[in-house]
Amino acid sequence: MRHAREQDLDRLIERALAAPADVRGGRMAGLDDQIVSTHRPDWHAGAIAIRAAPIGPETHCLDVVDRFIRDPALPALAVVDHHMIPIGLVGRTQLLYEFARPFIRDLYARRPIRELMTTAPLTIDEGLGIEGLGAEITAAGGGPFSAGFVVVSAGRYLGVGTALDVMRRLVARMAERNRALDLAVEEAERANAAKSAFLANMSHELRTPLNAVLGFSEIIMTQMLGAIGHPRYLEYVHDIHGSAEHLLSLINDLLDIAKADATGLPLDLEPLDPLVLVREAARMIAPRADQAGVNLVVDLPEHAASIRGDRRRLRQILLNLLSNAVKFTPAGGSVQLGFRADMVGRNVRFTVTDTGIGMSADEIPVALSRFGQIDSSLSRRHAGTGLGLPLSRTFAELHGGRLDIQSAVGQGTTIAVILPAITTARSAADDMDDAGLDEIAGMDEIDILGAFTADQAP
Repeated sequence: MRHAREQDLDRLIERALAAPADVRGGRMAGLDDQIVSTHRPDWHAGAIAIRAAPIGPETHCLDVVDRFIRDPALPALAVVDHHMIPIGLVGRTQLLYEFARPFIRDLYARRPIRELMTTAPLTIDEGLGIEGLGAEITAAGGGPFSAGFVVVSAGRYLGVGTALDVMRRLVARMAERNRALDLAVEEAERANAAKSAFLANMSHELRTPLNAVLGFSEIIMTQMLGAIGHPRYLEYVHDIHGSAEHLLSLINDLLDIAKADATGLPLDLEPLDPLVLVREAARMIAPRADQAGVNLVVDLPEHAASIRGDRRRLRQILLNLLSNAVKFTPAGGSVQLGFRADMVGRNVRFTVTDTGIGMSADEIPVALSRFGQIDSSLSRRHAGTGLGLPLSRTFAELHGGRLDIQSAVGQGTTIAVILPAITTARSAADDMDDAGLDEIAGMDEIDILGAFTADQAP
C-alpha cells in the first residue's frame, strides 16, 4: 500500500514539476494580459505579490508538497512566525525536486518545513518600485531567482513574488515608455513641421512689404524724383534702408532654415570659376571692412580649374564667414580670404582667416548650433541671431563638403570650407515640390540685398 502511494506521489511530483510551463496560460499569462491591457498599472512590489496564505515553521514538509501539487501556479510559500513576520521561504521547484528523490522523501516527509526552508529570504516592502525591485533581486544573487522573494507591509507578511514576474513587469514598463517616447517624437516632428511651414509662410509675407520699403527708400536716397528739402531726412532714409536690408537678411536666413527642415534645399549646380566667386565676395564685403577699420586681404592663385556648385549658396557661405570675421575683428586687425585646390585629395578649400577675438574649443559647437550665441547675455557686444555659421555648414554639407574651424581665444579664427572637386547633388528643378516655397527660394533679392548675413554670431 505504501509503495503504491509513493508511486502516485512520484507521478504527482513529476506533473507538478512540469506544471509551471503548462500553467503559463493561467496565472502568469493573466498577469501579462493585465500589464498589456491596463493603461497605468501599479509599478510596485505590492502589485506583483501573490497573496498566498503562508505556512508555519512546524508544517510537515509533505503537507507543503501536497499544497504545491494542488496549486500548480503557486511559485513559493512564505514561512512566518505567530506575528506574521516572514522567517523563511520555500520555493516550489526546489522542494519538489528534493522530494522527487525517495530517500529525501522518506527522511523529511514528517519533518517540519523549517529544516528545508530558505532562511533570511529576500524581503521587499510593498511600496518599492519595479526598477528598485529589479535592482534588489540582482544584488541578492541566485536565491530570489530560484525561490522568489517575500513582500511585506509594515514588516508583516503580504505575499510572495518571483523574478519572472519582475522581469515581465520590467519588460512591460519598458514597452510602455518606448510607446510614450514614440508618441513624443511624433508630436515633436509634427510641431517642427508646423513651425517650419509657419516660418516659410511668414517669411514670404514679410518679404513683400520689405521689398517695397527697400525700393522706395532707395528712390528717396538717390533723390531720383528731386532733391530732398532737409538733409536730416536723407539721414533718416539711409537708416530706414539699412534697417530694411538687415531685416531682410534675417528673413532670408529664417527662410533657408525653414526650407531645409520642410523640403530640403536642393542645389542648382553649374560650372563656376572659384576665383571670380572669391573676388565677388571680397568686393561685397569691402565697404564693411573699411568702415570697421579692418584690413581685407585676398590671397588667390593665378589660375584655378572650374568647380561645380550652387553659385548663390557658395557665395552666401563666403559672405557669412567674411561678415563674421569683420564683425569680430577689432579695428587695425586683418581678414584674409583665400582659395586653394588640392589635386591629391581631390578637393578645393576656401579659407577665411581673421585676427579677431577667437573662440575656445568648447565654444565652437555652440557657434555651429542654430541660434547659438557664445555671449548669450542681452547686453552682448555683438548683435546677431546665430544663423550664419549653421547655414554655412548646411550649405557646405549639401555640396558634399564640410567646415573646418581652428580658433583660439585672443588669437583669431580660421574657417576652411572644404568641398569635393566634383560636386554631385540634385538640381533645383528635380526637387522643388512646394510651389510657394520654390518661388520664394528662387527670387533674386537674396543675390542683391540679402546675400550675406551680417548679424549672425559665431
